[in-house]
Amino acid sequence: MDFKKILFKTNSIDVEHSLPDALIFINKDGKIQWVNDIAAEVFETSKMHLMTSNISDFIENAINLISNAVIINKSAITKSVDKELYYDMTVREIEDGYVLDFRNANNNDFYNDSANQDVSVINREKNNFLLKLSNDLKSPIQSIVGFSQAMADGLGGEMSEQQEKYIKIINKNSSDLMYFIAKLLEMSQTESVSIQPERKTVDALALVNSVVKFNEQLYKGKDVKISVTQDDNYKKTISTDGEILKNILQDLLEVMFKSVDMGEVIINLSTPTEEYIADKGLSAGTYSMLSISSSSLLLSENDLECMFDPYKIVDSTNRKNVLRAIVLSSVKNMLQALGGIIWVESQILKSTSFNVIIPEG
Repeated sequence: MDFKKILFKTNSIDVEHSLPDALIFINKDGKIQWVNDIAAEVFETSKMHLMTSNISDFIENAINLISNAVIINKSAITKSVDKELYYDMTVREIEDGYVLDFRNANNNDFYNDSANQDVSVINREKNNFLLKLSNDLKSPIQSIVGFSQAMADGLGGEMSEQQEKYIKIINKNSSDLMYFIAKLLEMSQTESVSIQPERKTVDALALVNSVVKFNEQLYKGKDVKISVTQDDNYKKTISTDGEILKNILQDLLEVMFKSVDMGEVIINLSTPTEEYIADKGLSAGTYSMLSISSSSLLLSENDLECMFDPYKIVDSTNRKNVLRAIVLSSVKNMLQALGGIIWVESQILKSTSFNVIIPEG
């Protein structure tokens, strides 16, 4: 078979010597049928060795990547089997096989950009998938929560002491699972949806007080005192998206009250100085700062690790805090939409504070 004619339908190009890319022709099973000179240089072996091998001997997950590249009609980043080398692979399906065009992708900028784009697309598709299934995920759990609560309230008839104990356990665990799913979907939404803030004049102090009042059930029954303060130089109104700010504050209070059973929680509003803004790497402008602190919430360096990254924390020794990382990841995403930042400060035996800075307008 004349592979040159198959590739180019012409005899006018010397594909073995003229092209700058590595060309490889394989059959459907991945067996290499033909290569040009550049392929031997790129894969650092002889043409004879290549033509007695399978493409999977040189490229990780080769057959799957080739099939996917054909389906989506896009190039793919591939990795060498035994070396930290990467190639940009373009695939063309012809007759009984595939033509593979490999271009060196070991320039760090090129590889990182391409890899980041691929990860971004995968994350967006994953999040959209979860959001489309939100009702399928939530409805069964809502039924378990509702019916178990009804049974605990006696609507299903009398139960033994042991049955009541089991029903309460079912109700608590299903409620916890419902909360986890809701926060996971919230994070997926903040990652996949481009949030467009609608800036309006907001009474910041009134907004904070309304969210605190709404969350009375979170600290009811706990020995917790909550106070809202503002610095003397803090102006009453700011220009921001009030709904997004509410959601941010709601999530932060939930994180705080799930960890604190006693003591005082202080929410303070202030106007950071120009020096403070510059120190945080923000551009010049007018900003508002909101801090939620408690002397009863003490975090170690291990706790602070991956605080805003649930993808990393799930593989760490700090996995028990994955829910907190999910909630804080949503907060971080919403703040990015507002052009703001968040960080945590924790002083051993003193206090821990969640600090938020957002631009005014």
